[in-house]
Amino acid sequence: MADKFKKEKKFKTYWYHRKLPYWFRKDRERAAGVNSGPEIIRLDVAPGVTPNGKPAVRIFLGTEDAQYRAERIFIWSILQVRDPARVYEIYLMKDLEGIERSGWKTGFTNYRYAIPTLAGGQGRAIYNDVDQIYLADPGKMFDLDMNGAGILGVTERETSVMLIDCGKMAQYWRMEDVGADKRHRYFRAITHENGLWGKLPGEWNARDDEFSAGKSSCFHFTTLQTQPWCPFPDQIRYRPHPNGAVWFNLEAQADRAGFTIFTKDQPSQRFGELLEQYRIMHEEGEKGAGRASEDTFSGVSLRKHIKSIAQLVLETGAKTILDYGAGKASLYEAYPEEPLESRYRSHPGWPGVKVVCYDPGYEPFATPYSGGCDGVISTDVLEHIPAEDIAWVLDEIFQASHNFVYVVAACYPARKFLPNGQNTHCTLEPPAWWQGQMELAARRNPGIQWTLATMEKAKTGKKRPRFFKGMGLVEHAA
Repeated sequence: MADKFKKEKKFKTYWYHRKLPYWFRKDRERAAGVNSGPEIIRLDVAPGVTPNGKPAVRIFLGTEDAQYRAERIFIWSILQVRDPARVYEIYLMKDLEGIERSGWKTGFTNYRYAIPTLAGGQGRAIYNDVDQIYLADPGKMFDLDMNGAGILGVTERETSVMLIDCGKMAQYWRMEDVGADKRHRYFRAITHENGLWGKLPGEWNARDDEFSAGKSSCFHFTTLQTQPWCPFPDQIRYRPHPNGAVWFNLEAQADRAGFTIFTKDQPSQRFGELLEQYRIMHEEGEKGAGRASEDTFSGVSLRKHIKSIAQLVLETGAKTILDYGAGKASLYEAYPEEPLESRYRSHPGWPGVKVVCYDPGYEPFATPYSGGCDGVISTDVLEHIPAEDIAWVLDEIFQASHNFVYVVAACYPARKFLPNGQNTHCTLEPPAWWQGQMELAARRNPGIQWTLATMEKAKTGKKRPRFFKGMGLVEHAA
């Protein structure tokens, strides 16, 4: 009995697959979650298609910020194979508040056992780990005969893909146990002891070498060290996956289509919530710190980047710059023949350049600028945006530029706090994460020269920039 619950050796990650930084990080506590619930991506019935009347396919995805590439392609894969006559709901289980995650192998390990509660204890749900892609309509799995089982999985041990009867499982997989240091072993045991497990056909969780072209419906890149998108390059010694081309081909399709999970017209729910918080701070200041409104998001962080931007202006001959997220633009001067309250400004460090200020959180500059500019700059902005929305915001920045993009991302907590008590730097990621986001944006928007400056803080408190540069398309990893 015990053997069937052991992980197969061929899927294991051993010590020699790990890099040294992993061993310093593996026992660190995970940051508290900030999302009140899963972000929901709803795929409605396609325009012009008659609904088939079937229940919505609910898919709960275990994911984390480091898996941004895998998350995007997981959703893209569903878009390619879904039934256009049916509704699909994808729930991103990421950074959920109120759930202790210390000791979890991933940032989402036990979220799967919260699904019956998150689904209201009713209906069916599919669970997927983020390291998977669909090659057939997941609605077909959703409609399988469960023969009275509470869950279906490909083996007694495997929980990375499951079809769940939420009504049956709600009394066994309880929310209070999810963050109470209960491990997989506990949830497996209670499932099998109560006869709730059933067999899921293998094509719905084809793990690595189990993949068969034309037959596998869900391809699972199980082994960490062969995941094609290399999500943890500082921790894992990666080697090529023999069927990695399947994943890379999907990513190339998504790049050509300019696909992002969220868009300006349909941003994440948290984006709207945070934007309102920033509007309040612009108007009222940071009351808790006694900071007046005129000193809050004033735009002074631009000062450290004046010379770097001046060099780009010189190299490209730029005459116009869009400052995306300009704040109150306190470092600028009025542009000749423009009123003081105008969004058009100038800076002595860039003689002859007309600057257009845009900031959705500051009323005088909140109106979107529809014309393109020679260059687009964004300093002290991106880290204030939810990770889910970084891709479409970068697309907006790239698409507004004719020649160059210069963006800055802070990698440390801010000294400011929002009115709701959260740190204003809501997306804290390492430089490699930001570099990856820029490279993806460049693939979706080729031909633009870009510079990324990531700001890290030393133990002494001194801020240190690291620069990354690129242009146009970036080749896929091998």
